[in-house]
Amino acid sequence: MNKNKKCNLPEHHITPENFVHHAWEMDFRISTADSSVLHSDFIKHTSLLAEQKGIGVHYLDFSEYDSAAAAFSAKENSRFLEAIENGSKKTLLWFVNCGSLAPLNVDVTYSLRTILTTRYGSNTQSVFITTKASLLKMFADREAPFYQSHFRLTGYGC
Repeated sequence: MNKNKKCNLPEHHITPENFVHHAWEMDFRISTADSSVLHSDFIKHTSLLAEQKGIGVHYLDFSEYDSAAAAFSAKENSRFLEAIENGSKKTLLWFVNCGSLAPLNVDVTYSLRTILTTRYGSNTQSVFITTKASLLKMFADREAPFYQSHFRLTGYGC
């Protein structure tokens, strides 16, 4: 390993303004961001812009639960689940620290993919934010439920 090698992170990522302006019209549906390179205010700023445009915003931090199933079944997340299942109004869903969805044996991930990718219309935009390793498991593994079905908001960190 070369300790003198520098890690050059991409300088340009999509801005909150561009995401809110284009995600629905370009039908992104599922977007990803590496938590190690995403700007700390991205979620807050994007959420505010979306709400100003009348878009419903829902947030779920998976790190607060023992498993993905526990996160989805928690009573306090019932509105998040309703937003996933409904899809009739413009909605932005934040799946934060969602590494628990990455293992191939998590059934709820396959159900989630079916709901998010097969519905008619592009009212729901979902953003999955987690580590590079988890994103690669979820979106780059040929056996993964979300294999190549996403738009990257950031590059990958080192």
